[in-house]
Amino acid sequence: MVNVSSYYYGNIFNKTANKTLEKLSHLIQPNITGYVENFYTVLLSDSASAQFLNNHLVEIRLKNQLQQWLKETLSPKREDQVQESLRAHRKVGDVHSRVEIPMPLVDTGMTIIKERVIQTILESSLPQQEKIDAVILINKILDAAISLINESYLRGKVAHERTSQEFITASSAQELALEIERIKSSIYQWMTSNLIAFPEESESFTESIEQKEFGLWIKHKLPLIVTDKKRLSNINSSLSSAEQYRSAIHAQHGKPCNQDLSELRNSLQELIWHLTEEANTNLAKESKKDALTSLLERRFLDPILQQETQMSMNGGPAYSLIMIDLDHFKRVNDVYGHQSGDAVLRQCCRIIKENIRLTDYAFRYGGEEMLIIVPEMLKKETALLAERIRKAINDTPISISDSRKINVTASFGIASFSGHPDYQNLINEADTNLYAAKQAGRNCVRY
Repeated sequence: MVNVSSYYYGNIFNKTANKTLEKLSHLIQPNITGYVENFYTVLLSDSASAQFLNNHLVEIRLKNQLQQWLKETLSPKREDQVQESLRAHRKVGDVHSRVEIPMPLVDTGMTIIKERVIQTILESSLPQQEKIDAVILINKILDAAISLINESYLRGKVAHERTSQEFITASSAQELALEIERIKSSIYQWMTSNLIAFPEESESFTESIEQKEFGLWIKHKLPLIVTDKKRLSNINSSLSSAEQYRSAIHAQHGKPCNQDLSELRNSLQELIWHLTEEANTNLAKESKKDALTSLLERRFLDPILQQETQMSMNGGPAYSLIMIDLDHFKRVNDVYGHQSGDAVLRQCCRIIKENIRLTDYAFRYGGEEMLIIVPEMLKKETALLAERIRKAINDTPISISDSRKINVTASFGIASFSGHPDYQNLINEADTNLYAAKQAGRNCVRY
C-alpha cells in the first residue's frame, strides 16, 4: 500500500525518481524556453489573464524566472536541494499573494506547461513503460509544487485579510473624526468658492472634484478605514454624482444651469452627511500608530500597497514611494543617548506629517527609516515633495533637551509605479535609490 506522504514534494526525490529525471533531462531541458513561450501565448490570449502578464518588465522577468523555476523543479535533487526547492516554491506563493494572482490562473498555467512537457515525453523514443513512469513522475512533481505554492498563497491571503481588518478596527476614533472634519472643511471651502461666491465663473469648475484633496482622500484612504461598506458605496456614489454635475457645469461655459448647481450642492451635502455618519460610528477604538513616532506601523503596509497597486493597474494614476533614512542616527544615540534619539525621531516624524497631504500614508518602516506612500503622484512631483521634507528637516533645529538643540539631516529614495504587479519591486527600487542618496553624501534626494 502506497503511503500518502510519498506524494509530498519533499519525499518525491528518491533514487528512482532522480534516475528518471536524469534520463529525461536531455528531453525536457532543451525545450523549457518553448514551454514558457507557449505558456505566454495561451495566457495572453485571455484578457482576464493578460492583465497580470502584459507589462514588459513582468514579461522579461517572469519568463526568465519561470524558465529557471521549471529547470530547477524538474531536475534531480539531493536532500539539501529539496529543502531549498521547498523554500523557493513557498516564496513563489508569497509573491502570488502580494500580486493577488488568482489560484485558478496559476492552476491553468501549470496545466499548460504540464501538457507540453508530457507531450515531449510521449513523442520521445523512450520505451513505453519508461514513458508511463516519466509521465506519472512529472505529474506528481508539478502537482506537489503547485500545492506548495497555493498553500503559501492562501497563508499570505489570510494574513493580508487579517491585517486589513486590524487596520480598520484599530483606528483611533478621535483621530479619524478629526481627519474627517478636515476633509469636510475642504469640501465646504470648495462649495463656498465655487457655488456661492463665483458660480458663474466657468474656470471654477475646471478641475475634477475627484482630483481635489478631499476626492483623493475618499478614493485612497477611506476604503481602508471605513467600517460600513454600504456607507462607503454611498460616499463614492455621492462623490461620483458631484463630479458628473461639476463636469456638466464646466461644459456650460460660464452659464451654469441652476438645476445642475443645485444638484451639485445636494450631492456634496449628502457626501458630508455620510462622512459625518462614518465619524460618529468610529468611537472607542484603539490607535494603530507606532507609539514613538505616531506614524503608521509597518504591519499595515501590505494591504495599502496592494490597494494602490491594484488601482494603478486598473487604469488609475501611478503612485510613488518615498523611503527616508535619518543620517548618522546611530551617532546621535551614541553621543547623546537613546532618549535624545527618540526625541529626534519624534520631531522628524512630526515634520514629515506636517509636509505631506492627508491623502498620503507615512509609516515607520524600521529603526530610523520611514516610508511614505504617495497616491496619484508621478516621480518628479514626488521628488519635489521629498525635497520639501528634506529641507524642512535640514532647516529645523531638533530639541534633545530643555537647553540643547542639534541639526539633523535625512536621505531620500524615490520610486514610482511602472506597471509591475508585485509592489515589493517598488520597495526595492526606493531602497536602492535611498542607498544611492547615502552614497552621494547624504542629505539629498535620489530617484
